[in-house]
Order: sequence, then C-alpha cells, then structure tokens
Amino acid sequence: WLACTNGSAAMVEMLAKAGANPNAALAESGATALMMCARTGNAEAVKALLAHGANPNLKETRRGQTALLWAVEEGHLDAARALLEKAADVHASAKSGFTPLMFAARVGDVELARTLLAAGADVNESTPDDGSALVVASASGREAFGIFLLEKGANPNATDGLGFSALHYAVQKGLFDISAVEYTSSLS
Repeated sequence: WLACTNGSAAMVEMLAKAGANPNAALAESGATALMMCARTGNAEAVKALLAHGANPNLKETRRGQTALLWAVEEGHLDAARALLEKAADVHASAKSGFTPLMFAARVGDVELARTLLAAGADVNESTPDDGSALVVASASGREAFGIFLLEKGANPNATDGLGFSALHYAVQKGLFDISAVEYTSSLS
C-alpha cells in the first residue's frame, strides 16, 4: 500500500516477487494496493501488480469503486490503459452508478474518454439521478468533453433526475459567465 502511495514501481515489484498478496484489502474499506497505485497514477506499479495476479475488478466497500474508477477519477490515462489491457471492466459502476466514462466526463478528460470508448464503454451510459456522461460533462462545465461525446453519438436529449439536459446546463453556465462580466460604458 505504501509503495503504491509513494509511486514506487520498483518496491511494488519487489514485494510482489517476495509473495505479497496483490489482492489483500484494507479491513475498513476493502481498498487494495492496485486501487492505490491506480489513484496515484503509476502505470508501472499497476502493471507490476497485475502481472502478479492483482484482480482489476475488485471493489472497495465505501463507494463501490474499482481500480479503473480510481484511475479515471484522478485523470491517470496510462494507469487506466494498463488496467484495461488486463480486462478491467469498462462498465463497472460505483455505488452512485457512475461508470469510468462518467468520471471522465466529470473531470473533462477527452483522452480518457477516447480510451474508454475504444474499450467498449457506451457513449450514453447514465444513472437515473445524474443522467448521461454528456449531462455530467455539461453540468461540470466541460464543454470540449461534451462536444467530443456529441461527435461520438451521445444523445443530446438525455436528462438527469431533475429533467435537465446538457443544453440546460450549458445555458445555465453561459448565463453565469455573462452575468459575471462587469459592463462598463465607454461613455462614462
């Protein structure tokens, strides 16, 4: 766990070779070393654990997240790719219903989204409360991400649990930006 926290791929490899259980989980949370390596983004440490039998699809107990969800939530493309290469479930969802694509939408990482879609993620994944990845991107102010999803076939009419679509959030964001501009007349 500490080797992953420190991003030490060499130490992770040494411990794994010495017989450390790559699937051992913390008692209070169920989090594994692979999850921590994914969260800190060291792809080499992730690869070392996977090579020694770490299961990429285990879920921690607090939020029900996998290592892939942790990697995507933190924006670690190389760690996410390493997990996907070893059969991490691109459709895994947290207790909230968020999938890797929805976490990518919240952080606005288009390269992560491109990787997840190539691995089989559905561009229209959604939750009843939060709506689709497009709605999440728009609500999070991630314009470029939203445009990317639309270009990939996202449903522009998808809504969240309140009935708001991506367009609603985009207009709301635009109005906020406009109202935050201080108008000064050149005549004064």
